[in-house]
Amino acid sequence: MNDNGIKVGSEYKRTLSYKNIMARVVWNTAYILLFRPFPTVIFGKWRNFILRVFGAKVGKHTSIRASAKIWAPWNLEIGEDSCIDNRANIYNTGKVKIGNKVVISAGAFICPGSHDISSPAFPMIPSTITINDCAWIATEAFIGPKVTIGEYAVVGARACVFKDVEPWTVVGGNPAVFLKKRVIIRK
Repeated sequence: MNDNGIKVGSEYKRTLSYKNIMARVVWNTAYILLFRPFPTVIFGKWRNFILRVFGAKVGKHTSIRASAKIWAPWNLEIGEDSCIDNRANIYNTGKVKIGNKVVISAGAFICPGSHDISSPAFPMIPSTITINDCAWIATEAFIGPKVTIGEYAVVGARACVFKDVEPWTVVGGNPAVFLKKRVIIRK
């Protein structure tokens, strides 16, 4: 019992199905044996193949590093010419949709799920994250549930994003705030 007379922790209920749990067991085994041990760039097509076998939609010429962690490949869509860098964590309890020519930098954490903190059962609430074409999620940035990152937007290193990011903007900080408009100068 807490100070408010509420029995704490005893009402937690597992919200993931046994099918989901078993799929993740099989995926994690494949990740350890077939995905992670092949770290060089030459095995990129192999890693994409393994992800597709588990239901991911992976576009052409997309590079997903061996140390990137994908929680549920069946909840991942990623376009062409995109990159998920070393140690990026796609904790996709819900859908993660990544466009074309997107960079998810090293150590970034993409998290479309949360829990209902107002319920004693603390159920998981999956949602969707959308990262549109040509966006850049910089090193160790955090993208939270229900967020949409606009086209050509930049999320600065270690930024924590809890609200949508407009196209062609640069955000940073915790919580992330608008820093400036993005301008690309062609030479």
